Amino acid sequence: MKVLLIVLCALALVSPSLPASSFDNEEGHYLLTALPEADREAVRMDRMLLCDQQPAGIYLRKGETVTLDVRGLPKDFYLGAMVGFRPMWGSPQDQQEEPLEEGETRLRANQDGPLYFKFTAPEGRDDARAEVSVSVSGGHPLPLYIDGSMTADDWRAELAAHATAPFVQLLGDQVMITLPRSVHERDPVKDPRATFATINRMLDLENELAGFDGKTARDRPTRLRTHFLVDFRVSKEDAETFYMYATDQFIGMLPDNTSDLTDPAALRERWGIWHETGHTQQQNSWTWDALAEINVNLFSLYVQEAFGQPNTLRVSEDGAPSTLERARSYLAKGGHDLLAEVDDEDGEEYFIRLVMFYQLKEVWGWDLYKDLHKHFRAYPMPEDASDRDKADALVLALCELTGVDLRPFFKKWGLRVSAAADERIEALEYVQADEDFSQILE
Repeated sequence: MKVLLIVLCALALVSPSLPASSFDNEEGHYLLTALPEADREAVRMDRMLLCDQQPAGIYLRKGETVTLDVRGLPKDFYLGAMVGFRPMWGSPQDQQEEPLEEGETRLRANQDGPLYFKFTAPEGRDDARAEVSVSVSGGHPLPLYIDGSMTADDWRAELAAHATAPFVQLLGDQVMITLPRSVHERDPVKDPRATFATINRMLDLENELAGFDGKTARDRPTRLRTHFLVDFRVSKEDAETFYMYATDQFIGMLPDNTSDLTDPAALRERWGIWHETGHTQQQNSWTWDALAEINVNLFSLYVQEAFGQPNTLRVSEDGAPSTLERARSYLAKGGHDLLAEVDDEDGEEYFIRLVMFYQLKEVWGWDLYKDLHKHFRAYPMPEDASDRDKADALVLALCELTGVDLRPFFKKWGLRVSAAADERIEALEYVQADEDFSQILE
């Protein structure tokens, strides 16, 4: 099958973050637009590394050689070819990476896997939209869907044309998806446009809560993608211990839950996947170890509300107390320490502690957290900040943003600031809260 040159720039008027790269995996011709380098972009956003790679829609087998011809590589920009996948759960195997220069390079694959490109701008030029042309001779085309340039019929034809390919890939302006062919056959992406529309809506909502409104350079949405892929290397034993996981450069799915992402109806209901994508948004500056599985759920709550689903904290299942009701008993017992890790196999205490953040939202609205994310992008904590430093910074920031002395509120929840932070808050003479927001638990 002959696939027309697939161009992403058609959506540029809709999404200003969209890289205008083009991909022709049949003929092996690519026009790549530079992306920000993932490590630097993570520093700017104060969060986990997103994916700075772009797919070739080509698969290589170990021992095969391909020739890559590079034309127009801008000075000081990095271009590399990658084969395979980043380390997965319990597996240290990493991608093979080959730096590319102007002209021809022969690459011999030392492992099986899809081919990717990494084309990134030099420091200080992360907004640059420089382009480079790459041609690839060799390898085997994979089914590659490009959102905005292909119909569902085009996608079915692409799947049929490369029926023996071991993986399928789908690419949008914010997302890349890589699935083993066997997984896609069991849970096919029947309407990719609808799938990407729902995924983009979810990510737009999470970006919104994270304060990426584009009003400043600090707060511009990233042009990097979230890469969802199936962890096909995980052991059966380990696969029983998680639903999905977020790590640098990708979110690892299991073979039996990919439809939670790709089925629009499921994605509008699945707390777990909102949670995992929320992990990619968590700011390092106010996420200490004991908070990692708690504040992430602010993103789930925000998406849940926007999708019109019942609020998880208020739902009562089979007559059992809701999370808000259980939080009342939790607070009455006292003696909690929010810096301590939660020993909670069923996750109940994670949700109870989430109520602390929800109470603040009920008083000041979601804008409080949008402003909080902006605050920490403007004033990030150092990389070596301790849990105590981060906790102090969080309380100080929320006192500043609300204009209220929130120490009694946090103390009730088990978060006490240091003596130094106490002095700073005292000196600023914030308004004293008249109550502890306990009425929200009613």
